[in-house]
Amino acid sequence: MTSKPLHTSDASVADKRPRKTDGDRFSKLARHKHIIAQLTAAPTLRASEIAAALGVSGETIRRDLVELQEQKLINRTYGGASRPFALEPALTDRKALMIAEREAIAAVIADLVLPNEVLMLAAGATTFHIARRLASRARDITVITHDYAIAEALAVNSSIRVLCCPGRYHPTEGYVFGTQTIASINSYEANRAIVSATGISARGANDADDEAGAIYGAMVKRAAEAILVADHSKFDQRALTVFAQWTDIDRLVTDRQPEGSLATALREAGTELIVAQP
Repeated sequence: MTSKPLHTSDASVADKRPRKTDGDRFSKLARHKHIIAQLTAAPTLRASEIAAALGVSGETIRRDLVELQEQKLINRTYGGASRPFALEPALTDRKALMIAEREAIAAVIADLVLPNEVLMLAAGATTFHIARRLASRARDITVITHDYAIAEALAVNSSIRVLCCPGRYHPTEGYVFGTQTIASINSYEANRAIVSATGISARGANDADDEAGAIYGAMVKRAAEAILVADHSKFDQRALTVFAQWTDIDRLVTDRQPEGSLATALREAGTELIVAQP
């Protein structure tokens, strides 16, 4: 994907430029903020375009990009920069984050699920909240999962039948993965697949772990309806593998209205958006 050119004659871009601080030069902080802001709007930028937009030398911008990369705020590319890939924190850390937002998303999902439905529920911090909410409210459903914590959370409700996939155990994430897991998923049909993601962008849903992404993608394909659950911290985040495009996702349940290219992609794909209120 190519970056959107930054034209110095474009009034809308000019309005967003940082203020000059001394003479014709921008301060380093102002340049850094400008670069980060531009990468929020476009996934990649060329150093020459940034230099032209700010009226500074290419060498100045190259030094800026080196410093921003050292701070892990960007990834340097040949001739420019790109957004950094999202990294997944440890599961114990993730479960302590965005609790109100995830609980609101879980409540929406619980309202959607009907008796006698078959669900596929993927691993993740948000889906763990969903499992606990289903355990307290759902009746007479079947849940297929590869996550042991989710299976345990659901098991307190005797009316929920839990089917656990086989596979290689991930000791820090608490789920199974691999060819056996994929084969097991492919042997089932489900009313709904409910999956989470490391990040979501205009390209679709992505995950920092390619093994987990393969499982999520398989679940999406085996269900009549695919639901992606992701709080707003996942917006415009890129990660290692894109496991589903928006045309594969029927519904996105989140806690905040997306904007920009993400909102456009959802609209063009016909993905239904449900915003849960924390």
